[in-house]
Amino acid sequence: MPLDETSFRTKVLRGFLWVGVGTFMGQLISWGATILVIRILLPSDYGLMAMALTFIALLTTISELGIGASIIQAEQIKDGEIRQIFGVVVISIFLGWILSYIAAPIIALFYNEQRLVPIIRIMSINFFLIGLYVVPESLFVREMDFKTKAKIDISATVGSSLFTLFLAFKGMGVWALILGLIALHATKAVSFNVARSSWFKPIFNYKGSGRLVRFGVTVTGDRLFYYLYTQLDKIIAGKFLGDNLLGIYAVALTLASIPMEKVLPIITHVSFASYSRIQDDINRIRRNLLRTIHMISFASFPIFLGMAGVAPEAIPLILGSKWESIVLPFQLLSLVLPLKALSNVLPPAIFATGKPKVNLLNMAITCVIMAIALLIGVNAGLLGICIAWIFAYPIIFLITSIRCLRVLGIPFRDFFSEIKFPLFASIFMLISIILLKKITVSLQSFSCLIVLIIFGVVFYSGLILVFARDEYLNLKTFLQR
Repeated sequence: MPLDETSFRTKVLRGFLWVGVGTFMGQLISWGATILVIRILLPSDYGLMAMALTFIALLTTISELGIGASIIQAEQIKDGEIRQIFGVVVISIFLGWILSYIAAPIIALFYNEQRLVPIIRIMSINFFLIGLYVVPESLFVREMDFKTKAKIDISATVGSSLFTLFLAFKGMGVWALILGLIALHATKAVSFNVARSSWFKPIFNYKGSGRLVRFGVTVTGDRLFYYLYTQLDKIIAGKFLGDNLLGIYAVALTLASIPMEKVLPIITHVSFASYSRIQDDINRIRRNLLRTIHMISFASFPIFLGMAGVAPEAIPLILGSKWESIVLPFQLLSLVLPLKALSNVLPPAIFATGKPKVNLLNMAITCVIMAIALLIGVNAGLLGICIAWIFAYPIIFLITSIRCLRVLGIPFRDFFSEIKFPLFASIFMLISIILLKKITVSLQSFSCLIVLIIFGVVFYSGLILVFARDEYLNLKTFLQR
């Protein structure tokens, strides 16, 4: 049944409100705990964790089989079908656990790091935990009950962050990160199942569930390529540069990606669910997609480019002098992250309209280009890896965006018009921050950082008021409503 435009808009905005406000409050605590943990642990701890996660993330991607996405995307789904696909999850996570236990020594040999064997085997517990909550979590998203999902996600994130911090203070090293991640998934497994009024018993007869499984398998193929794309840099850096440099790179990428990793899932979860509910109304999807791109552009470009501008002052002050080596990698990665943020907006619309093969091919293209760039860049060391992102990713962004827009029937000029102003305004803001540093060089680091942040906000806001006053008026009207 078609959804009323007004009620649908209200439901989507309430979803953003619940997930957005709740996540922001939870992330304030989580970010603080993360920064304290980074100050305590060593780069080699993060390097070991990154090595282990490259393998665990692969098996997690395979074992889930895109079941969550198939539940959310389906126009109609019966309880029997849910029980059938839960049976698929049970089998796949059990096979994933066995494979991780057997393959752990092989992964350790690849990285020449025997400490990875117990780490990988302990972390494989997460397969069972994720499998326990993938169905109830997906049902909450399908029903657009973001209030319940937000409460669970926030409590799990905050609890696991504080637990990780406690373990780090106790001198647990890399095991603080490992046990903290297990605590995150354990909390979600318990909470999502308690929040559901019914428990789905798995069925191992798959007759009639072929459409859901086929969609899930296609999504899994896309996610496998996405895994390669997100883990290639860590695999290559870990293999050729060692755990210490990998740890520096991983921390730089983690810190630079915090706004994207913590905020974008809010948008992708809500938009995927909402697009799926209106998948037959392509015009509404186009309008909402362009609005989302517009909103993310006005936020992501100034945030990431501003972070690049103040990094030399902020990072030593926040993390301590032992992490000064991540400043330049952090700056280089921040320059490309706005494009990565925007590229995550298009796939939910493609998935929701039932065309996952487009995303699958896009991720294959991304993997090939990035693999070539990273293998060339690693010859120049850690900075070479970062520079590879700057040269290769804009090309990837252009190719994959054009392919998605063509399928959705959106002209590229309409897409570019949404990002044009924030892109150029943020570049001018970054240049102005760099020039201002020459004047504020005599200030202490904290005072200089505050001056630069205030200046950047005022400068960008001033450009909006002068050259895009309609944006200010639209934002003001939106907040009032």
